[in-house]
Amino acid sequence: MRWRWLLVPIVVLPLGWLLFTGFSLDPRAVASPLIGQPAPAWTYTTLDGEELSSADLAGRPYVVNFWASWCAPCVDEHPVLSAAWDQHSDDLAMIGVLYSDSRDNAERFLDRYGRAGYPTVVDDSGALAIDFGVVGPPETFFVDADGIVREKQTGPLTAESMDRHLASIGIGR
Repeated sequence: MRWRWLLVPIVVLPLGWLLFTGFSLDPRAVASPLIGQPAPAWTYTTLDGEELSSADLAGRPYVVNFWASWCAPCVDEHPVLSAAWDQHSDDLAMIGVLYSDSRDNAERFLDRYGRAGYPTVVDDSGALAIDFGVVGPPETFFVDADGIVREKQTGPLTAESMDRHLASIGIGR
C-alpha cells in the first residue's frame, strides 16, 4: 500500500514538467523537413488561366503562400503579402496557392480584399500542399534563388515576420 503513494510523484512530476514546458512552445514554430532542401517542383494553372511552374522561377528567390477564402487569418495577412509584393516585386517572385477552395470563392476574396498583383495557382488535387507538408492555411514558404527552402511561417505573416523571412532569402535589409 505504501508503494502506491510513491507512484504519484513518479507519474505526476514528469507529466507536470511536460505540460509546463509544452505551454512555453510557440505553436506557429512548426518544423518543416523542407528547410534546407530543394523546393518541390510543380506546374499549375493560375486563376487567370496561365500555366506557371517552379521552373519559371529558377534563379530568383520566391515566396509560396498557401491560402483560402474561408481562412480568417488569410484576410489579416493579405495586406502584408501585398505590401511585400509592391516593395520587392523587382527582386522577388511571389505565388499564392489556393488551398482546398474553389476558384469562384478565391475570385470573390480577391475582389473584396484586393488583387495584390502576383499570381495564384489552383491546387485542385491538394498535391502541392502535400508536397510542401501543409497542414492548413495560411502557411508560407521562403525559397532562395538556388531553389532551397530557407524558412516557413505557419499562421499569418506580420510585417516584421515578413521582413525577417525575406532577409533569409536575400531580400531587403
